[in-house]
Amino acid sequence: MKDKIVVTITDVNGSRNYLLSQVLKKIFIYIFAILLLIFVFGALYMGYLQDETNALRQTKEELISSSESLNLEYEKMKQKLSSKEEELIAIEDKISLLEEQIGLNDEANSTTIDDRLENIKLTVEQQNILFSMIPNGKVMEDGGVTAEFGWRIHPVLGHRHLHQGIDLRAPIGTPVYAPADGVVQVAGFNIVSGYGYLVVLEHNFGFKTRFAHLSRKDVVKEGQFVKKGDLIGYSGNTGISTGPHLHYEIRFVQRPLDPANFINWNRKNYEEIFQKEKRVSWQSLVKAVENLTLKQP
Repeated sequence: MKDKIVVTITDVNGSRNYLLSQVLKKIFIYIFAILLLIFVFGALYMGYLQDETNALRQTKEELISSSESLNLEYEKMKQKLSSKEEELIAIEDKISLLEEQIGLNDEANSTTIDDRLENIKLTVEQQNILFSMIPNGKVMEDGGVTAEFGWRIHPVLGHRHLHQGIDLRAPIGTPVYAPADGVVQVAGFNIVSGYGYLVVLEHNFGFKTRFAHLSRKDVVKEGQFVKKGDLIGYSGNTGISTGPHLHYEIRFVQRPLDPANFINWNRKNYEEIFQKEKRVSWQSLVKAVENLTLKQP
């Protein structure tokens, strides 16, 4: 037993002698067995985690695919809705054009209007309602009018047509503001009419305003409520356009009105609009405003 270390363990049953080399051998075997068990269980657990990861990855891919499919369906529905809105705008334009051509809007509303307008008197409160709900004032800091309201030869298409608004000269990116309280009816690119990026606001008492050739910036969204003076977009050069400008329209129950009359409309000359724009039923409108003020406490 030279160079051997003997370990003696004594108990009630007697004494036992162990060579240290044998003890180390057993310890090594135990350690190896434990490590082997750890490795086996670790490998099994890693396999389980790998299976779970693969399942989660597959679920993620399915969700992404489903999301892409839903986004595609959403875009299709949005395009269909936009197409229907464009068709509606085109139909409205044709109706207005036909009315203008056959003269439905000229005489019918002006037969006895001068006599009736003499009785229109507005209180300060009623003026406040009119100037908040009906388009008025400037919609942007423009550089002047480049095309007025009325019949003209289209500068691009070359045919005679009714220019249903006015063109205001302005560099691209000039802020455009709401001329009255209202709700955004359209906000997006319009292909059919040549308006380019278009915003349409629906106001009270049957008035609408259109802002065409805007820059492609989503400042407002359809269904959004805006107050007079709120930012609704920026001037641009989109659609059928010969240069940067804003095409601005005002309509009353789809009848095009001259926006210049409303841009210059203010409290000092508020009665002049009754004479300048006779396509609006001002007498019944004022009566509706009077009813509003009577109902308020």
